[in-house]
Amino acid sequence: MKRFLAIILALLTAAAALASCGGEKTSDATKDEPTAAVTVPSTEQPTEAGDDVPAYGTVHTVHFKDSSRSDTVTATFLNSASGETTDVAMQRIGEDADGATFSCEGDCSRYNMVFFTYGEDHTNAVSFNPCTSGWYKTEDDLLPYAEGGEIDYVAPYDYVQLSGYGYNKNIYIWKPDDYDAESDEKYAAVYMLDGQGMAYFGWDYQPLKGCPVVTTQIEAMTAAAGMKAIVVCIESDVARGNELIPKFATPELEEQFGPQEYDCMDGLQFADFVAHTVVPYVQEHYNVYADALHTGVSGGSLGGLEAFYMTVEYPEVFGAVGALSPSVYVFTNAQWEAYFSEKDYGDSAPFLYLYTGGVNDTDRDGEVTSLVALLKRLGYPQEKIAFHYFDEGTHSSLIWRAVFSEFLTGMFFRQVVPLQ
Repeated sequence: MKRFLAIILALLTAAAALASCGGEKTSDATKDEPTAAVTVPSTEQPTEAGDDVPAYGTVHTVHFKDSSRSDTVTATFLNSASGETTDVAMQRIGEDADGATFSCEGDCSRYNMVFFTYGEDHTNAVSFNPCTSGWYKTEDDLLPYAEGGEIDYVAPYDYVQLSGYGYNKNIYIWKPDDYDAESDEKYAAVYMLDGQGMAYFGWDYQPLKGCPVVTTQIEAMTAAAGMKAIVVCIESDVARGNELIPKFATPELEEQFGPQEYDCMDGLQFADFVAHTVVPYVQEHYNVYADALHTGVSGGSLGGLEAFYMTVEYPEVFGAVGALSPSVYVFTNAQWEAYFSEKDYGDSAPFLYLYTGGVNDTDRDGEVTSLVALLKRLGYPQEKIAFHYFDEGTHSSLIWRAVFSEFLTGMFFRQVVPLQ
């Protein structure tokens, strides 16, 4: 009970920073007995993009399901880097209990976002790329969905506890409906930091509104592009202020992210735990590829910072990162330069996707922009960096949900063409 109350208090404290859904361990997930840590690291080297990487393409179909059943809908495609837009009238293709469905084609090599105008109203801008299938407008929200599939945002998870540096971490693993443990089919693996806030578990105090619902995003990717993946959510609750700050140098905000009341891993240990315990466990127990090309990690805010560090520190494990509003400002530009100056990736450089928003400096976008410029100046392969600065974006799970599929595009296609 004491730990439960502490977790709830910590989640409430973190809510303002995350601006997302949160929760603790009260899902309907199938719970196994705690499993001992697997500490054998992956030894396979990153696979270079080649014939097994799908072509990005140009024309892509996007769907819009409108619960208010508007008569007409217009899709406005947007290049968030150049500001270029184009309007396309959508075709009404069907209606069911969830609403009327519209579709149209757009050029995903030219535009990376889209918003929808229905009647006198319009939605916020969301991702448009080869990994998006559709967007569903409820009465007061805009959620991703997979066209042709059932709309149900509560997904089942496997549950396991893995021991890291003296205590257990809760791990939730989602598999697609057609996952067959007995088949030879392999799946990619997407690891989520702050997993209790990035995926939707349907817990009583966890609102769907604002959650990135990453499992639905994977379903949408499969429907749109055919790629398949499992999702591995790693929980950080009371200890996130330590676990998600990789102290390779003295943080600029040491007092704000200082010692916690609870014993926990620091960010360096947490990265080692994920790379050398969680990933090997998943690779041993699930039909997933063991190479870095098919292994990605993502997170928002401090989770984005830790995911970024984790990927550049373990490129032999993680081939791509989705750093959403990463809190890179906890280290100075000089500290980042000293850190990266010691790295030499060459052909093994992982794909880096970074998002930051420009509204009221909530994302400290200047630091993220400076870090991207630093990476390019130090010779990091520019074709492996996709940077999305969105001047209308904020530090919020609402926008992380909107851009998450860009990370998936970078992970699977090894590029996000309109941003590069």
